[in-house]
Amino acid sequence: MKKFILVILCGLFFLSAKTENSFRFVVVGDRTGTPQDPVFEEIMEEIALLDPDFVMCVGDIAEVDVGDSLAVDAAFDHMLEIVGKLPCKFYWCAGNNDIGQESDRALYQAKTGFKRYYSFNHENSHFVVLDNTMLYFAQTQDMDEEQLDWLQNDLEKHKQMDNTFVFYHIPTYIYARRQGETDTLMQLFEKYGVDAVFTGHHHEYSYLKHNNVEYINVGSSGGGISTHDPARGHFYQYLTATIRGDNRSIALFKKGSAMPRDQVTLEDHETIDRLNEEAIVISEFIIEDDAENISQSVTATVENSGVSPLVNPIIWDTDQARYTIDPGRMNLDVATGEKKEYTFDVTLTDGSDPFPIPRFTIAYPFAENKVCTLYYLLSVRRQKNVAEASTPPEIDGQLDDPLWQAVAPVTALGNYDGSEIAPIEKTELYFAHDDENLYFAARCYDSDLPQLRAEVFEHDGTTYYDDNLWLFFDTNDDQETYFQAIINCNGAVFDRKCATDGTRDVSWNGAWEVISGREAGAWTLEFKIAKAELTPFSEEKWGFNMRRLQPRLHDAGYWSIPFAHAPQYFGILVLK
Repeated sequence: MKKFILVILCGLFFLSAKTENSFRFVVVGDRTGTPQDPVFEEIMEEIALLDPDFVMCVGDIAEVDVGDSLAVDAAFDHMLEIVGKLPCKFYWCAGNNDIGQESDRALYQAKTGFKRYYSFNHENSHFVVLDNTMLYFAQTQDMDEEQLDWLQNDLEKHKQMDNTFVFYHIPTYIYARRQGETDTLMQLFEKYGVDAVFTGHHHEYSYLKHNNVEYINVGSSGGGISTHDPARGHFYQYLTATIRGDNRSIALFKKGSAMPRDQVTLEDHETIDRLNEEAIVISEFIIEDDAENISQSVTATVENSGVSPLVNPIIWDTDQARYTIDPGRMNLDVATGEKKEYTFDVTLTDGSDPFPIPRFTIAYPFAENKVCTLYYLLSVRRQKNVAEASTPPEIDGQLDDPLWQAVAPVTALGNYDGSEIAPIEKTELYFAHDDENLYFAARCYDSDLPQLRAEVFEHDGTTYYDDNLWLFFDTNDDQETYFQAIINCNGAVFDRKCATDGTRDVSWNGAWEVISGREAGAWTLEFKIAKAELTPFSEEKWGFNMRRLQPRLHDAGYWSIPFAHAPQYFGILVLK
């Protein structure tokens, strides 16, 4: 009884181990037939990254020169050197370019070490490699009787294997289907339960499942491609097959899909971030909010710290109804280690309507075999003239004071990157000042006022989640220290004093006099603050930025782009 139990347990262990067997192989297509070097070599490098257990092919790897034995010998040596760099075994399959005539068959075997047709087992799977190369020089036909007999015996002998895979070059099943004929090989495969068949020759990918057999014609792995139409399977490729017991997963890889783990390093990110700040520096384009036909020359200083000459052009993407840039295209010619200046004449038709802001991208070769795309905006700095108030407004949340009727509001806000007008509802921002105070008013239109988010009433509460206005003031324009206030539609204020070293002092509190209100289709805000609360301050100009958050629309509008805790990007309030 114990012996019987032991046999059962051993059998169960064997079955468990068999079904848990797993391995991965790769299948490559044709390299020859107008080889496009170095495509095949590059695919071999990708495959090496995948570290498969072995690599199969479907023929046409070495292109022989019929009648020139020295050239044939050299062609095989070249390919043996390339596949020899793989970290695994490469199984050859004969193609019509590997064997150009009957006399080449002996040389093929001598050079590759593989017979014309053969089979082998790996783990729980059986692999069959056939040779039907001579069909290329004749009418479609079954392969030679000797090989067919061998194939039938081989499949019979191994029909209990979990998986059986067959590889040969010319896809006779495709021709048979076209002509409405029967393909002998397909009959054998279906009879003996072959799981998948891999062929080549056509330099195009196709898949067919017929009577539980998968037929995959592998496209080009380096041979010429006629149309490069991916819908026709015309792209450089290879396959991976992962086997787990009697389950298989076969995936098609387009060349360029597999990359080394250090393809993109953290150092690359740091370099690209630095380049985006330093590689091209664009001088400021000052926009007065109330001016028209603003024309200035701006300079782009281009520094090439990359590894090759920078010759890609600057091509401005502009809204021509707003901006004119001359020249719109500038060819660069900056050698490695060199810095050059390029000048553009820019005209904006209406300073109160600057969005979208012109931009361009440029391909930058920053390291060996690595090119990044750098993104640049016209360096717009908005400027708003703030009128002196002869009569202060009454801070009551009602925008009916004569002062606000006389002041032109800011109305143009952009999205987060300045590429379009902000996708929020209309906003009007008003500014004024006198010797002691800054005055501010806002009318924030909203077509669904009952849906306003207005949950916070206490000072330094989480006003930043509500419908709100964010305000930044660099009151001495030193681009180092600044004040922040986030005021919600209830008039509650979250404020702090900040610095570019990362300091965020939420214990600082300004003496804001704030009242919010409601109108038909809008919420309003008025405040004043003593300039002395925001010391040190300039009597002439302040750095300033703001945004309006509209949570119902999950979006915001910005005055100056980019919007960040970075006073170098703030616009300017000019105190008249």
